[in-house]
Amino acid sequence: MVFGLGPAELLVVLVVVLFIFGGKRLADVGKALGESVTQFKEGLRSGKPDVRDAQYRQLPEHDGLPPESPDRKGV
Repeated sequence: MVFGLGPAELLVVLVVVLFIFGGKRLADVGKALGESVTQFKEGLRSGKPDVRDAQYRQLPEHDGLPPESPDRKGV
């Protein structure tokens, strides 16, 4: 059950959406949505090192350098 809907209700919703948007437009929307999700995941994976480091500096009991920093020199 998705959103409290059974298989029969989901089928009705799918048919209505297909009727409203048409097959071609629905395929385009699905493709665009898939590309957006892929770009979002890539952005999460790449991350922003400066943001991560700033968050680390806010933690108590640290020396001001992130754990993987090359400036740590055996700390």
